[in-house]
Amino acid sequence: MVTPVREDAGQLDDLAATVRAQERRPELWVIVDDGSSDDTAARLRRLRARDPWIHPMVLPRTPKGEPRRRDLVVTMGFRRAAELAEAEGIDHRYVVNLDPDLRCSPQLVAELVERSERDRSVGIASCTIQEVADDGRAERRRDVIDGIPRAELRVWRRACVEEVGMQPAPRWAETTGLRARNRGWLTPVFEDLVVEAAPGVLRYAWQGFRSEGAESWEVGLHPLVLAGQAMAASVQDRDLRGVAILAGYVEAAISGQRRTRDPEVREYFGEDLLKQQARTLLSRMPVVGRRFRRKAPR
Repeated sequence: MVTPVREDAGQLDDLAATVRAQERRPELWVIVDDGSSDDTAARLRRLRARDPWIHPMVLPRTPKGEPRRRDLVVTMGFRRAAELAEAEGIDHRYVVNLDPDLRCSPQLVAELVERSERDRSVGIASCTIQEVADDGRAERRRDVIDGIPRAELRVWRRACVEEVGMQPAPRWAETTGLRARNRGWLTPVFEDLVVEAAPGVLRYAWQGFRSEGAESWEVGLHPLVLAGQAMAASVQDRDLRGVAILAGYVEAAISGQRRTRDPEVREYFGEDLLKQQARTLLSRMPVVGRRFRRKAPR
């Protein structure tokens, strides 16, 4: 299991309790601390002292104290987990990445693994993420783009990890999901399984959402798709997330930031998502939508 953390000291005890309670507890758990300034590192040492299967990986703070890109932190954790598994002789078939703000039922990981076992073509499996307020009130469900599991929780088949290649990439969730599907792997999101998360749309604040916009420019996301995603984010979350995403995209474009030359990625973000967005809009139109749905391939 791999978990990226930053300034998450207050969540670590609950997170560790969640993982310990899993019916299918990980044989090793790499927690990557991205240069936290709180007492995350000290708490990780205490967790390690109690549970030797927990392996903290503490990264130095960046020169400006800014967070690293999440895809870099996660992939570093994956590589460290692979090294430790080999060193300790752990013959594993699955790797899980789990964000610190999620709380899973004791059966969740075991159930995702069991469903993956039923179909050997499943490469990445996940479930619905439901945000829950402190008073227990269910709030929004986090959106899933094009049926690709979100980055917060994924159960990876080891063979899929090795075939996709665990490398940092902008828009990491969609990019890795795309590569998996293009290589014949299924990426199901099981809607009947739910994991709870604390409401966190402002978790990474303005700079984090600007980075999301810049990554969208890097992968060649069509501006109409970006505008739709930004508008949906602002309307749903009732904050400035969409504005920050648009700002990051425009800044990256003006600065001449390099865009990916990978045809697989450019086709998906440049054309495929635009066509999907158009189909979705047409299907919601009262008259055209009925005709469109009747003609849609089954």
